[in-house]
Amino acid sequence: MRKFYDEKGVAPDVRHTTKQMVEDFGVDKKAAKSKLFKMFPYGYVKQACKVSGMKRPRGWSTG
Repeated sequence: MRKFYDEKGVAPDVRHTTKQMVEDFGVDKKAAKSKLFKMFPYGYVKQACKVSGMKRPRGWSTG
C-alpha cells in the first residue's frame, strides 16, 4: 500500500490491492478479496490507511 502511494500519490483501492495480492500470493481474485476483507473486517480503506500511517482519502467514506 505504501509503495503504491509513493508511486501514484494516492492510496490504492481494493481493485489494485487484490491485483497485487494475486501476483504476490498466487491466488485468484475472489480468494484475494476474501482474504483482504478478513484482514480488515471493519473496512479496508479505513483500517489499512490507519495501519500504514496514511490519511484516508476524502472521497472514500466507506469500505
